[in-house]
Amino acid sequence: MAFQSLKPTNQNPSLASIFHVCKSMLQFKQAHARLVVQGQPHPPSSLRPIISFAALDPSGDIDYALLLLSQTPNPPTVFLLNTLIRGLARSRHPGFLSNFVLMFGRMIEFDLTPNNFTFTFLFQAFAKSGDFYLGWQFHGMVMKKSIQMDVYIRNSIVQFYSVCGKLDDARRVFDESSVVDVVSWNSLINGYMRNGDIMEALGVFEKMPERNEISWNTLIGGLVRFGHLDEARRLFDEMPKRSLVTWVVMISGYSQNGRGVDALDLFREMQSLTIEPNSAILVSVLSACSQLGALIIGNWVHSYIQKNHIRIDSILSAALIDMYAKCGSIEWAMEVFKMSKEKNVSTYTSLISGLATNSCSEESLALFEQMIGEGIKPDGVSYMAVLCACSHKGWVEKGFHYFKLMMDLHEIQPELDHYACIVDLLGRAGLLVEAERFISTMPTEPDNVIWGALLNACRIHGNVQLGKRVGSFLIESDHCHDGRYVLFSNIYAESSKGYDAEKIQRIMRRRKIKRVPGCSSIELDGVVHEFLSGDTTHIRTDEIYFVWEEINREIRKYGYTPETGAVVFDVEEEEKEAVIGYHSEKLAISFGFISTAPGSTLRIVKNLRICRDCHSAIKLVSLISKRKIVVRDRKRFHHFEDGSCSCGDYW
Repeated sequence: MAFQSLKPTNQNPSLASIFHVCKSMLQFKQAHARLVVQGQPHPPSSLRPIISFAALDPSGDIDYALLLLSQTPNPPTVFLLNTLIRGLARSRHPGFLSNFVLMFGRMIEFDLTPNNFTFTFLFQAFAKSGDFYLGWQFHGMVMKKSIQMDVYIRNSIVQFYSVCGKLDDARRVFDESSVVDVVSWNSLINGYMRNGDIMEALGVFEKMPERNEISWNTLIGGLVRFGHLDEARRLFDEMPKRSLVTWVVMISGYSQNGRGVDALDLFREMQSLTIEPNSAILVSVLSACSQLGALIIGNWVHSYIQKNHIRIDSILSAALIDMYAKCGSIEWAMEVFKMSKEKNVSTYTSLISGLATNSCSEESLALFEQMIGEGIKPDGVSYMAVLCACSHKGWVEKGFHYFKLMMDLHEIQPELDHYACIVDLLGRAGLLVEAERFISTMPTEPDNVIWGALLNACRIHGNVQLGKRVGSFLIESDHCHDGRYVLFSNIYAESSKGYDAEKIQRIMRRRKIKRVPGCSSIELDGVVHEFLSGDTTHIRTDEIYFVWEEINREIRKYGYTPETGAVVFDVEEEEKEAVIGYHSEKLAISFGFISTAPGSTLRIVKNLRICRDCHSAIKLVSLISKRKIVVRDRKRFHHFEDGSCSCGDYW
């Protein structure tokens, strides 16, 4: 705006009139400065437009509005004070509570009568701050002075008590209201959901005479947040009209709770209804593909984004990189990174982590150094990826270098996960004494994940003595975690201490701890097929088992011998071979053989760590079949090709 051209004329009697055409905070301040320079009254006689903008516009300046009001010699109006109270309620001003009281005090000072808007904005502010005592006092004032409360004040009071966790008070205000609207009902539902009272929230929802989109979102969103996904889906299916927001809530809810198959199924339903997904949905779908290793679907999403010219911001870029990396296609992950126009710590970290888990540790550390060189500050997640890269290669000195760099250079305090990485790094390298000493010097209490990393190291290196001590501690302190029992018993079993191994298994059975079954999945033509160990439920089971038997016979010719040491059952060796012979990843690979063209890459995702026997077998399968086989287990990727694995047998 060219303020220099604005001069008082008959058509423009006062420079103050330029406030009405200002469109930004900068223009308001320039106009105000022009008034002062030309000797106009200060502050301006008409504060309404400038205070309204400064207090309420997202680009405004609440401090500027407060300063203007404090300098006016004239009594403020209720409207201006309400505007400032409303603006303070919206802002994150550090002293907004004291300013609320100040604004209310100005009303009393100038004998102005607060109206319903005043109290509505005040209670909204108390809800935002969570200041129960102050809000409770004002509620008492409203009641004492017999102020006629309209539905807006009552709704804000219900919301205030709900946010403060005072649900009995919120319900009492609701029940005493002579008039309630859909906002009243929604506020009460939101209060119950916020405080985790699912049944009460559902009960209120069922009683609602009418519902709007917020009613459904509030309840469905709350159910998803607390993990009640099936109940959320039931309500979602009952909705008379689904908004894009509810699709986002359900698909992201499935994805964030590890139910990737359900997320993709719902996304397909969305597509069948020709509803255009937004970026939030696409990010959630990509996350589901990452969980399942569903490269074909993830690739389709990438193509959809390009075809529809959807802007790939840093969030979507990081999701694409993460998807490709977790599907074992690290080349595509790197390509997306190179093409990304917006690179930040998230996009860098996604690729750094992806490189690390795909056994590209050198490239992972090089990219980390590049990120720092470009002035992008790493966060705790970035350092987690770097420490994992070092752990996967046994780089103890480098691991400690970056651990120290994290604290000294970037002033990031290590979390338990960082300590667990160091313990894993030392343990895998066979430095078990050093790992235990490191745990003892930690400034914080080690958790069961850290002790679990040490227990796993004991299994890798056959340290029965330390394993017994750590394992005994873990099955008592973390007695519901099935993996602790399995690791502990395997340490005994692999050390030919079958009686002790069986003893741990008996404890597990007595405590009714069920072992999580091994599960492997493979994606074909956009459909994810899942297999359990010894699975016979697949429609092509007979073919799958027949093909694996043929594969088994072939790899034995190349020296394969089943590794039955970890099988603790008191059965003959032949039966032990049968136990490990049909692990889930072997069945998934067999299915891939009968369902894909010769020579094509197979990509398998397993929920647990791959066992030694399967690792040995798949190396030979890749050799005799001339196929690349990518297996993602719980910790990392194994790229099998020509009889060797990318992990270098260090896992």
